[in-house]
Amino acid sequence: MKAQYSQAFLEVVKDGMSVEAALAGLRLALEKKNHTKLLAPVLLEVVRVLEAEKFTNQAVVKVARQTDNTALKSHIKAALLELGVTKDTPVQTVVDETLVGGFVATFDYKEHDQTYKNALKSLYESITK
Repeated sequence: MKAQYSQAFLEVVKDGMSVEAALAGLRLALEKKNHTKLLAPVLLEVVRVLEAEKFTNQAVVKVARQTDNTALKSHIKAALLELGVTKDTPVQTVVDETLVGGFVATFDYKEHDQTYKNALKSLYESITK
């Protein structure tokens, strides 16, 4: 049971759901099934799996268009350094057509989001507060 919950949690996080939303969903699922005592063991299992995968990670950069990769090269390099990428770390560039512009760099379960959507969201939040 613990393994299924931890696997489901990891899958939704890897598919792009935020960790906070995934935790809220996990709590809700555990409460509905009356399995709230499994929360700590499930999270420990998640940590074990992540630690085991930590050394096989590669950095992934998602860009809206292939031309963005060259246009934003210095910004991408700075973001990867901030995430802890070294020169020996493999970096995979993926064109994600759902992005309007900018890029998202991920490594070691950390994310650096410099997409247009995120910039507009931040601007909106700063204006409305």
